Amino acid sequence: RGYPWPLLSYSNVVLFADVFVICNSHVALIKVYVCKVILDSYTTIVNGKRISNANSTSAIKVKKVRMELVRSPGLVEILTSANCKIVWYYAKNNDNVQNYNIFLHSLKSNLIHILETLLKKNAIKFNLKLKATYNIPCVENSSENRAFKTSAVELFRESDISALVEESFIKLLTKEETYSERGSGFALEAVDGLLLGVYKYTPMSVSSYIALPDSIDRKKGTINPQNTDKYCFKWVILAKHVTEEPKCRIGENYRRHEGKYIFDLISFPTPLSDIKIFENNNPLVSINIYGIKKHFQPPKKFSTYEVFPLRVVDEEKRDHFDLLLVTENDNTHYIYISNFSRLVRPQKTRYESKLLFCKRCFTSFDNIPRKYQLSGQAALEEHVDMWIT
Repeated sequence: RGYPWPLLSYSNVVLFADVFVICNSHVALIKVYVCKVILDSYTTIVNGKRISNANSTSAIKVKKVRMELVRSPGLVEILTSANCKIVWYYAKNNDNVQNYNIFLHSLKSNLIHILETLLKKNAIKFNLKLKATYNIPCVENSSENRAFKTSAVELFRESDISALVEESFIKLLTKEETYSERGSGFALEAVDGLLLGVYKYTPMSVSSYIALPDSIDRKKGTINPQNTDKYCFKWVILAKHVTEEPKCRIGENYRRHEGKYIFDLISFPTPLSDIKIFENNNPLVSINIYGIKKHFQPPKKFSTYEVFPLRVVDEEKRDHFDLLLVTENDNTHYIYISNFSRLVRPQKTRYESKLLFCKRCFTSFDNIPRKYQLSGQAALEEHVDMWIT
């Protein structure tokens, strides 16, 4: 309701391979009413391994129906979930173009137009799946389905859609090239088409307090406000200015600093997409966001945690923040990084002297003078310039 993807009316419904085929005199569409959208290329887990079902009987039938239904050029809406949170578009290769790059770029303007239209209503995510048929030359009945896909990409109103679409094309072409170089004996028979999946964006919410793993907390490089409300992001910003111990307790020690920043127009709980709004409201502020991931490294008998970048700005402004974003079940929580070097040093080196770290790739630089090589802050600045340019 209120979303730009319309509910469909229909006159004849035929159940086919777990998919409802909807037909009338003017349009032929496929609408999925089950929670799990069934496509012709997906994977299942068998004995811990991912197994492709792209050539299963049901997948082949679904592909046949779709290929027969989509006759008009360009991307056509073919699938939608019952709650309209997922919509699939398909572009059939009606002209039998045999070059992936040419086929993809023939659809670029149409693809961008669809994404721009949907983006006017809400933030979205999209991914692409390039469909093709391969066979073993000179071997009868050797045709098999193949699909190359991208991960879902978030789109917001300020996003450069053209650049993100081009990046997705490059990923598809790279995956196809990697497959071709494996030497399986299969060769391209036909480029079938392109699937565009569009998802209603449900931003990650951030609310109640989450304790850090002991191995991270012991590094003494963070301040973790113990909030019980939905204003986690506000408290973690104000934590930078708290000097009284215990710094993790929220009280007047935090509230006296509320006037330092403008928190208008951002949501609470605060999704990652609102970070840019906060930066725009506070021109002297820049924010990096990092996550943590769990590792088990034999012969160690305990898990370790590593910090990794989620969002890194090109330029750190006068009032810069480095924040951790941690997750527990359905809850996520921001934490202020008070000492970046102390937090990431153990996962990169056992070197005890003072080190400076690149906040994008975690390359470290010491202050030992060198005759033909920069060190310390100068080396770090030269390294960062390489990332930006």
